[in-house]
This record gives sequence, C-alpha cells and structure tokens, in this order.
Amino acid sequence: MEFIKSEKGKDKLIYNGYMYTFEKFGTEEKSIWKCDQYKKMKCKGRIHSLNNEILKEIQHNHVQDCGNIEAAKAVNLIKNMATQNVDLSTRAVISSASTSVS
Repeated sequence: MEFIKSEKGKDKLIYNGYMYTFEKFGTEEKSIWKCDQYKKMKCKGRIHSLNNEILKEIQHNHVQDCGNIEAAKAVNLIKNMATQNVDLSTRAVISSASTSVS
C-alpha cells in the first residue's frame, strides 16, 4: 500500500498494480477508494481500507497498469525533488530523478 499525490495534490493509493482515487468515507472511518480507470474503462474496482490496512478489494475489469503507475511515481519524485532542492537546475533534478527511477 503506497500513496502518491495527484496533479491536484490529492492522495492516490497504489496497491497490487492498480491506482485508486479517494471516493468517500464509509462507516466506522473506513476509506473507500475507486479505481483510477473508473470513467475510462467503467471499472468497478474498489478498495476499502481502515488505518492503512486493506479490508476489502473489489475486482477490476482490466489488467494492471504498471507503466502508468511508474510514470506517476517518477513525476511525483521530480516534483518533490524540485520543491525540496530549489537551488538545483531543472536538468539536475530530472537527471537525479531518472537515476533513482531506473
């Protein structure tokens, strides 16, 4: 279970090769996350979690998308490095991030 930030700064959950967007809070402080491919693929995949522990996983109608997940992680890494190291040039940030990713 891993979290990254979306382009709008919201949390996204990465689990088992799928990416999820927060949907709502359920009963007893349970968080419900829907598959990132909900609109595009009409995927019904969901995760129910409580205190960073998976309670329930609803199956997807598509294969895992590891390429998009790795790309999202790389973008997050670049953004984090750029905000933490304001003295570095863009080239240095991207170079450093690309060696960390590959």
